[in-house]
Amino acid sequence: MNDIAHTEPQHIYGGLITVLLRLVFLLYAEDEGLMPQDSIYTRNYSVTGLYERLREDAGKYPDTMEQRYGAWAWLLSLFRLVYDGGCHGGLYLPARHGQLFDPDEYTFLESRTPGNVETLHVTSLQSIEPPHISDGVIYHVLQRLLVLDAERLSYRSLDVEQIGSVYEAIIDYEVKNCYLCFYWCME
Repeated sequence: MNDIAHTEPQHIYGGLITVLLRLVFLLYAEDEGLMPQDSIYTRNYSVTGLYERLREDAGKYPDTMEQRYGAWAWLLSLFRLVYDGGCHGGLYLPARHGQLFDPDEYTFLESRTPGNVETLHVTSLQSIEPPHISDGVIYHVLQRLLVLDAERLSYRSLDVEQIGSVYEAIIDYEVKNCYLCFYWCME
C-alpha cells in the first residue's frame, strides 16, 4: 500500500478530498435533520456524536489521543452505512450508492488494495483492518470543520454554491510531500 504514495500521490489527494467532502455532506445532513434521529445513529454513527465523544476524551485524556484508534473505523462504518444502507432497531437508512461514498473509489481508505474491490456487505464474514489513524488526528480534523473562533459552526445554512467554492479552492492543490500518507498507508 505504501507504493501508492510514490506512484499515485494525486490519488491519495483525491481520497483525502473525498473524505472532507463526505464529512461536510454529513455535517450538513445532520444539521438539517436529514439523517436518522434515532439514538442508535446518534450514539454510534453520527459525525457530531463522534466529535462530542472525542472532545470529551481530549478533555479527560489529552496525552493519549494519539495512542488510541477507533474514530477512523467509526467514520468508515458511517460511510458504508450511507453507501449500502442499513437498519437496526429503530434505525433505517436506505442505500444511496452514490459516487461520493463509494468504498471502491479509494480502496486505500479502508486498507484494501485496488485489485480487491469487492463490496463488503452486512452479512459478510469478511472484515477489514482500517488504517491506523489516531483519534487525535480525527479529532483535530473534526474540530477544524466544526469550530471557528470557539463557536460551533452550523452547516444548516450551507448551500451547494458554497460547497462548490470550497471544492474549487482546494482542487488546485497537489500532493508533494507524503508525510500525511503515513497515516493513510499503514500496513
